Amino acid sequence: MLKLIKCEFLKLKRKKFISLVILAAFIFPIPVTYILTTPSMMARYPDPADAFDGLFQMMLGYGVQFLLPCILGIIAAILFFMERDNDTFKNLRTIPVTSTQMVLSKILVLFVFGIIFCIASMVATVLCGLVTLEVNGIAYKLLLTVLNGIFITAGTLPLIVVVVFFSRTYIFSILLCVFYSVLNLSATALFDVLPKTVFWLLPTPLTMFWGAGDMVKHGVNINITQMADMIPSTPRVVLTLGIMAIVSILIIDRLYKRRGE
Repeated sequence: MLKLIKCEFLKLKRKKFISLVILAAFIFPIPVTYILTTPSMMARYPDPADAFDGLFQMMLGYGVQFLLPCILGIIAAILFFMERDNDTFKNLRTIPVTSTQMVLSKILVLFVFGIIFCIASMVATVLCGLVTLEVNGIAYKLLLTVLNGIFITAGTLPLIVVVVFFSRTYIFSILLCVFYSVLNLSATALFDVLPKTVFWLLPTPLTMFWGAGDMVKHGVNINITQMADMIPSTPRVVLTLGIMAIVSILIIDRLYKRRGE
């Protein structure tokens, strides 16, 4: 399995995608830091430490929870379309590797990239925060960012099912990923309108509200009065996203087997 994962990484390395993912982590922290440090925005925070907490929350909301699904969708399209584009399915039958092993290796690569992006986003946030803000709670914030990355990656797998099912062009896959991210963020904004059951079935709102509740428990100053009854427990988040991920992997495996026949 490790050799398969290494092979998948080498495919992406040839396309210089690893460095692009790391650079993408700086897309939101830099402009958000600039906006946050304007006098009108700084006036909303009692001190630079709270301002850094605000920067961290924006990084999670826009960087991890909006941009990450788009990046994962593009990576998945590259990984799952490569055999189709190069017409190598017949060649793969000659090696002692099952389609299930190949699917699992690709999925694991997505999780690794999700973690890499989150760590890079946290590093970018800290570097930006060091300029004018008071950086604090790095260890906890890094852990929370990585957990968000794992949860968002698991919640993005249903999107990967759709990408693999349609198996269209890369542009179609990118548009699908953007639509998925916008849909989830729109649902988050409508938390006071949507039924709780529907709300908790959407990966991004589920993860975002869990993260908000967890940050409050760790002393981060966030007003969650309006959303207090919408915050899910950790077991619920793990169970929901775990089931979502397992079902998605089984469907992707079935679709991949069918394509190779």
